[in-house]
Amino acid sequence: MEQGKRQVETPAAIPMPDHVQFQEIKKRPFRHRLKEKFHQFQFNFYKEREMSDFRKLLLAFAVVTLLAGIASAQVSPPLVCSTTAQPLTVRTEGLTEQTGDVVMSCTGGAIPAVGTALPQVNISVTLSTNITSRLLADPATEALMFIDDPQPGNQNPCVGTSGTLTVCSPLTAGANGAALDGTGVNRNVFQGVRQSDNTLVWLAVPINAPGTNAFRLYRMKNIRAAINGTSAANGQIFAYVSIQNPPANLQLNNNSINVAFVQQGLVFDRRSASGGGFSATTQFAGGGGTTSGGTFLFACDNFNAALNAAVTARYTGGAGGAQGRSMTVRFTEFYAASFKVRDINPPLTEPGNQQNFPQNNNGASSALSTVVESGFFNTAFPTTNGLNRAGRADHGTRLRVNFSSVPANIRVFVSTHSLNTTVSFGSNSPNGGQEFGVSTNGTPYTSAFGVTTDSTGRNSGGGTVLAFPTSDAEVWNSTGSPLPTTGAGAFPVGATPGLIEVPLVGGAGSFTWEIFAQDPNQIDSVLFAVAFASRPGNNPGLGTTNISGSFAPVGGGSTMNATGPIPRFADTGSNLAGASVNICQTNLLFPFVTNQAGFDTGIAIANTSQDPYGTTPQTGNCTMNYYGETSGGGAAPSPQTTTSTLTGGKTLVFSLSSGGSNGVQATPGFQGYIIAICQFRFAHGYAFISDLGSQKLAQGYLALILDPRAPNIPSGEALNN
Repeated sequence: MEQGKRQVETPAAIPMPDHVQFQEIKKRPFRHRLKEKFHQFQFNFYKEREMSDFRKLLLAFAVVTLLAGIASAQVSPPLVCSTTAQPLTVRTEGLTEQTGDVVMSCTGGAIPAVGTALPQVNISVTLSTNITSRLLADPATEALMFIDDPQPGNQNPCVGTSGTLTVCSPLTAGANGAALDGTGVNRNVFQGVRQSDNTLVWLAVPINAPGTNAFRLYRMKNIRAAINGTSAANGQIFAYVSIQNPPANLQLNNNSINVAFVQQGLVFDRRSASGGGFSATTQFAGGGGTTSGGTFLFACDNFNAALNAAVTARYTGGAGGAQGRSMTVRFTEFYAASFKVRDINPPLTEPGNQQNFPQNNNGASSALSTVVESGFFNTAFPTTNGLNRAGRADHGTRLRVNFSSVPANIRVFVSTHSLNTTVSFGSNSPNGGQEFGVSTNGTPYTSAFGVTTDSTGRNSGGGTVLAFPTSDAEVWNSTGSPLPTTGAGAFPVGATPGLIEVPLVGGAGSFTWEIFAQDPNQIDSVLFAVAFASRPGNNPGLGTTNISGSFAPVGGGSTMNATGPIPRFADTGSNLAGASVNICQTNLLFPFVTNQAGFDTGIAIANTSQDPYGTTPQTGNCTMNYYGETSGGGAAPSPQTTTSTLTGGKTLVFSLSSGGSNGVQATPGFQGYIIAICQFRFAHGYAFISDLGSQKLAQGYLALILDPRAPNIPSGEALNN
């Protein structure tokens, strides 16, 4: 150490005071101090740069995380749904026809973790015509949706709380695609709600993605449609499916599908008494127990007179009258399976058997060899919203015959049971009628039986009630063989064959039968007897009865409602001529008569209705109509009518010069022709012209019958021979 210089020593642990430190720094060379400042700046620079880099890294991480999330959402498998249907054939006459199931099949998407909330959507189906599924608790309907076709015992309808009766929410993912409510129940049946006249919507349906190796099915059933007036035969009915508020990855393909093909369902026609070709001019060929049939009746004849007097009587013609069926009416399917029974249960029984397999497209399994009016139903469902009543029809297909313009005091009867069309008709003493049951060759046939209804064919009370005949006419043998109640062509238990009167009001009335057995693999046909009853003592009116046939019930509305029967139909029947009641009259032409130039004419008119052939004797007056002039060019006499009737077996005799019997007055000096109108059938006339006393000249001739020949009456003297 140099002398004279003093060094200050400071312990390392004790920092130097600032003034000492500053003095020390000032003693260092400038370059050293500059270098030291540079290193300090360099440190601060790097520190600042590191902080900047960290902020950039943090921002980049956030961006990457966001992009990763977006990329993750974008690569989630899409949930692809496609709609299909197996169209059913529907009847042009129908107002509540079952359409094919609408099935939405979905695959893909990410399988949700058990316990996570499921997205819920609204799925709607719109038809190209009005929907007529039954309203059970407006706006809830009988139309149902099933998820994955749950089998009986595993069907759990969604029953919401008050105000949301068809909504179950929230639902969470369970194992194997289940949608669990808060109690752990898999809700897999949902009830459709009316949105408009042609649209149903299922609310809050859970979407549980099945993944790419599986499918999830959404089946919509019990969708009924009003066909009549909206689609002609050979047309189609379409359904349009839409989804509201779907998940972003859900794709719906092929949302327009055909659910029904349209065909005419029924052919109605009139047949003869034996089931053959119909003629509106078939006349009964007299008495003696004939069952030859007839539709051309005369007011003066007895025909089924006993039935006209009492509905409990058999086919009895009365004095000189005819008896038996007048005709038959036939209902035939236009296509096989147009006739349907109510459901798979025996007739008139409450369901022990359920139609509760969702995959059965037409309600019943095809293996049962039957077709039904009912859709899916499960009476074990809860009563909430009427779910236990969803899908079941009120009855099977019904057939209605309608009579109108029936003349006064004519009674109309029909058979309560359908006749066997595979055997020959015959008179089976003492009751008449035709065999029923399975034919002798074992071929099954359709059976139908009368039911008690109102005039439209609708149940009068709560359920179906069989009609009970008043007469045992049409029972095919004297032992009253019962109708078969088992096997092919079976009738319902309690069905009694016979005749029943059709109630008439103002000359109009109808009767309805229901199908209780049918064969879906052939064109079915049913035949029913029709008998008119008349007797002269009841003063029958004149005219022609109209007959029409249709499905039933008719009417009831072409929109969804709670009261209309299912099935129901439009009245498409057209009036056809049935039996006619004709006036008992004979028109006789005497082409030349004279009481001039020394000649006179005598006339005889005989009432030949009394005969040995069983003809009903008739009684009536005759009116003479004169055409020509009297002596000197005077006017022809006015018409005159007998003052007393001419009974069967009697003859009216008179001459122009002096008159004659039954109050006929003389018409002296008349020359011309006479048309005599007699109010009875089988009148015959004879005229005889001669000089006074028949001294020199005389000529006689038969009067010409002006009436067209009545059917089945042998031709006699007639102007149109």
